[in-house]
Amino acid sequence: MLRVMRGTRRIVTARLVLAAVLAAAGAACDRAATTPRPALPTADTLAATPNAVGIPYGRYLLIRRDERLIALHLTALTPLGDRVAYRWHLADGDGRFSRPEALDHGGGEAVEQPYTGRITLPGPLTLDWSRGSQEFGWLYWPEGSGDYAVYSRPFTELADADPGRDGGRWLTKEMLRR
Repeated sequence: MLRVMRGTRRIVTARLVLAAVLAAAGAACDRAATTPRPALPTADTLAATPNAVGIPYGRYLLIRRDERLIALHLTALTPLGDRVAYRWHLADGDGRFSRPEALDHGGGEAVEQPYTGRITLPGPLTLDWSRGSQEFGWLYWPEGSGDYAVYSRPFTELADADPGRDGGRWLTKEMLRR
């Protein structure tokens, strides 16, 4: 009889533990499922995907193509951000942007029509662009453009655009497709 009572006690204990585990698991499942969202750029960082780089408007993006270093600045011209003005500056022989008036520069406008607009940079290099929001846009990785990379952090001022000054890094399409 003592043996039967001990067996019953074990079964009851096991059932109580199982009920507690299920209750805890049920509480965790009551939370809404979260959908993973791609990273979006901020004023201080880019968002890089295997297809494109998200860049904030109003900041300088550093682009390295072969031996050239280019600073690209985009400004939204419409409330939707589907039309932008862009300016580019080519770094001097030392890779600096400290005297913008002495640098090769250019610019233009790009309109998202129907899906992307075109940004033309020296090299020659043409990048497809599309709006992401009122605050940022996407530059698509060019196909077969040689040594092409973007710096992971945007800069507020052109004179401060220097990849050796902070903890950023150069990003390439190949890095993100692995």
